[in-house]
Amino acid sequence: MTSVLSSLFTRDPKAHFAYDLPQTSFHTSKGISMGRSFKKAEPTEKATCFFATLDQYGGGANLKQQAQKLKTMRHPNVLTYLDSIEIENTFYLITESCVPLSVYISKSDFTGTQKEFVVSWGLFQLLSCLKFLHREAKLSHENLRRSIYVTDAGDWKVSGLECATAFTNPRNDLNAVALLMWELFNGFNDGLSKPEAPGKLPQRLRDLYKKTAMPSAARLDTEELLNECRRSGGFFKNRFVDTLLFLEEFQLKDAHDKQAFFTHLKDHLSIFPDDVAKYKILPQLIHSYEYGDAGSHILVPLFKLGRLLDEDEYQRRIVPCLCKLFSSPDRMTRVKLLEKIDEFASHLTPQVVNEKIYGNIASGFLDTNPAVRESTVKAMVSLADKLNNHNLNTDLMKYLAKLQGSDDQPGIRTNTTICLGKIGCYIDPSQRQRILISAFTRALKDPFPPARMAAVLALSATQQYYSLVEVANRVVPALAPLTCDPEKQVRDQSFKALHGFIEKLEKASENPEMIPELEAQVQAGGKSGLLSSDKVPQWASWALKSLSGKFYKGTPPLQSGGGGMQQQKEPQSSRESTPKPPEEPVFAQRAASEKSTISDGWGDLGDEIELEKEEVQSDLEKCEVDANDEDDWSNDWETEKKVSIVTMNKPTASIPSAKTKSHHGVLKLNASSKKPFSDDDLDSLLGITPQPNHSVASQNARTNTASCSFVVKVEKEDPRTDGTIPTLTQLDGTISL
Repeated sequence: MTSVLSSLFTRDPKAHFAYDLPQTSFHTSKGISMGRSFKKAEPTEKATCFFATLDQYGGGANLKQQAQKLKTMRHPNVLTYLDSIEIENTFYLITESCVPLSVYISKSDFTGTQKEFVVSWGLFQLLSCLKFLHREAKLSHENLRRSIYVTDAGDWKVSGLECATAFTNPRNDLNAVALLMWELFNGFNDGLSKPEAPGKLPQRLRDLYKKTAMPSAARLDTEELLNECRRSGGFFKNRFVDTLLFLEEFQLKDAHDKQAFFTHLKDHLSIFPDDVAKYKILPQLIHSYEYGDAGSHILVPLFKLGRLLDEDEYQRRIVPCLCKLFSSPDRMTRVKLLEKIDEFASHLTPQVVNEKIYGNIASGFLDTNPAVRESTVKAMVSLADKLNNHNLNTDLMKYLAKLQGSDDQPGIRTNTTICLGKIGCYIDPSQRQRILISAFTRALKDPFPPARMAAVLALSATQQYYSLVEVANRVVPALAPLTCDPEKQVRDQSFKALHGFIEKLEKASENPEMIPELEAQVQAGGKSGLLSSDKVPQWASWALKSLSGKFYKGTPPLQSGGGGMQQQKEPQSSRESTPKPPEEPVFAQRAASEKSTISDGWGDLGDEIELEKEEVQSDLEKCEVDANDEDDWSNDWETEKKVSIVTMNKPTASIPSAKTKSHHGVLKLNASSKKPFSDDDLDSLLGITPQPNHSVASQNARTNTASCSFVVKVEKEDPRTDGTIPTLTQLDGTISL
């Protein structure tokens, strides 16, 4: 900008010139030097500057004549003229960014068969340019070997037209092509003036070499040579040339051909050098998606090639395209985009994520297609650290609560639990403890075994975020029932978790001075938490390793045709062995018994077995208690539900309990034998009273009695309000068995 303003007040020709004039050169040949340049108004627009003095020993005269030829000749394989200027006896020619072919070949590090592919594409472009010169321009180049330059995109272009003459026959130009073929594989040699033995020339190229090197080349036609080499078995017939030609003619292809092309492109990207992939294929992919109908098949090659860009280029060229992709209504595009989010999430800034991307991603939580919902849940792990406070702690938590509590796909409920375990370190420390405990303890009651397993793993992996009081009052009581889980693996993991949490409580009890250290991470936030912290105790490392793995794979993939979704049961890849679902009768029984649990909100998970009388009295004084919203964690979602009938005085005599009906598949515990009634009669055992008659008739006639009292809630009519008033009433009596 400074140079542009200064040019308005000076008469220096350099100041008015649109391009920067270099002070140094990177290559010199026959008195003509080449240097790096760029457009002053747009520094990212690179160019190459040819410059030479205009004296009799310099190449300025040839360069000036060359500029006149390039200025009037336009062809895809002719070097593009941008500008020129003469200053202080020096002539400057500005062209598109390029390097001499000899420099390009010597500095390139080709792998495998890449060199043959690159040469096949270059020779194809070279013969295409000769076809134009001979047929359309009616010119013979006459100086071809040292007038070929390679652009940043890997295209071979012809310059040096100062020696061009009227076309008579193609012999001189084709002989120069033959010598160039030999140099490409045997080394550049300025002293080479006639054809040599093929040497290291590839076998497929030798026929073309012989034809162009012979004097009979004068009778050849460049168009016929091109067609012959493009036939099956020809040197120009390969995946490299086919791909680049398809991209050049992309707008002329139909939708079916485009889809097939992008589907197979991802398998051929390894044959392209970085410069071709970065500056030729990638721009065409972006342009094709923005202005064409490439569809979701473009995403995989787009992300693979995006790795070649530096950060500034990625922000300028790929990120705007990603923002547009996230707003696509096509489900297949959105799912593939979310599946590949790990490949580009590191390049997204928090501002871009919160302002341009998150809103479109969040709509996937409510999508009717399970594959979209599941992909959206998994993607949150990569984006959580970039979300602002509202999007993370309010909006995202609301969506995850809804999915974990009411989604009909067990795999999605499982992955929601895993997602919460992975992003727990980013949640606001003031809300994290109650959110995680409520979420994981609810998942412990899920009828789907992998969901319960995931909850146990998540609780253990996030143990550093829970205070000792919460561990004792909520975590341990919630884990205890899973020690009798129908699935053995769930039971095993539950015992591991219980041992770890109880060990933590014992350590605090024996050494109270360690409590601050044990609870140091409760209020910690940021990346120093779950997955990167080195403060996780050894007993929880097994859970941390499992939770850091992949998600549960159980949701059917999205079909391209939008067809029906079939439920699939696949092993959970995040664990070495996956608990198999129990047999249908037991699974149905468990699902029926816990149906109400899954539909509850995360705030109704801490159900206590016994409540104090003071809590009951406080509850009875309230006429109405509003239920918490099951999908919203912001409205006292951690409040416990109260029970009306709460206490029963201890009976004065023991009452034999009824035998519980056993269920097939559950954990079976050995039942104790029934103790004779006489074993509890102390007077008869001491001989004070006679032994009771143990006949069958007397045993059947024996009656056990127990006195007890109940505190019940009774509602009485209130004549003042035409309503009812809850009151406490105590009932006393005996129970006879």
